[in-house]
Amino acid sequence: MKRYEILIEIANITGSKVLDFGCGTAHFATFLKEKGIQVDYTGVDFVNEFLQCAKEKHPESKFCSLDEALQDTYDYAFVSGVFNNVMENNENFYKETVKQLYQVAKKGLSFNMMSSYVDYYDQGLYYEKPENVFQFIKNEVSPYVAIRNDYQIRDGVIPFEFAVYVYKR
Repeated sequence: MKRYEILIEIANITGSKVLDFGCGTAHFATFLKEKGIQVDYTGVDFVNEFLQCAKEKHPESKFCSLDEALQDTYDYAFVSGVFNNVMENNENFYKETVKQLYQVAKKGLSFNMMSSYVDYYDQGLYYEKPENVFQFIKNEVSPYVAIRNDYQIRDGVIPFEFAVYVYKR
């Protein structure tokens, strides 16, 4: 899946301890396994049914609550699609989540969001300007940040999301 390929371009994650925030039914774990990328994987989700399904698909991996996951540290944290759906306060949610995950990531954090630079808006989705995210990261999280808004998820469709790499030094 293109989204995951872009997210893991943060670094060579082979052998790393990774946290997948919003793991759902563990599609990211499946992607890594299919690519032959060996990691120490931990998945977190708020939906218990998703976690149960994920545990059945990947009994070799760890799945837990956010509180439990935040008691540990990881080389990298990943977030895919979690910030896309409209909720009461999207901006606060993504900012607080990024700050929390950055604290437990020893090397970096990689996440994606829907870009406001699109030719179609869905009322159920949250869109953000990449430059706003860059400014937030640079001013409040880390001076080491890169944003990618150059990839297509679907052929023939302008890029409608962007990926952010936040590094520690």
